[in-house]
Amino acid sequence: MRRATYPVCAVVLAALLLLASAAAIAAPATVKRSVQRLENGDFLIKLVITAEKDDIYAFELKDPKSTIIDVYAPKSWCMLTDGEVCHSRTASAPIETKRGFEFIIHATSPDAQYIWTFFDRIKQIGKSEVL
Repeated sequence: MRRATYPVCAVVLAALLLLASAAAIAAPATVKRSVQRLENGDFLIKLVITAEKDDIYAFELKDPKSTIIDVYAPKSWCMLTDGEVCHSRTASAPIETKRGFEFIIHATSPDAQYIWTFFDRIKQIGKSEVL
């Protein structure tokens, strides 16, 4: 009977390690997106960003197609863009774990694939990725 418990323990241990590693490499945030077409042919893209594990104090999004015209942020957030890269930061109102913040992008195209990079107070959280 004792021999049967070793393989079972090994399988359980492997499953636990797999779950732990999946959580460690998961995206630092989820981004939900909705798009509204404007009368002039531009688009308003509403993004709801929710931190998954660590509070987010800053993020950068890159738009390889340079479709960003302007960005709008919640109170206490500062956002700057040159059309291709958007930098956003706060000192006092981070995106907290499991709580979403809404940002709006005024863009010329609704289908840009944004490359996101998230930061805590000091360092990058996770890897840059398309969300």
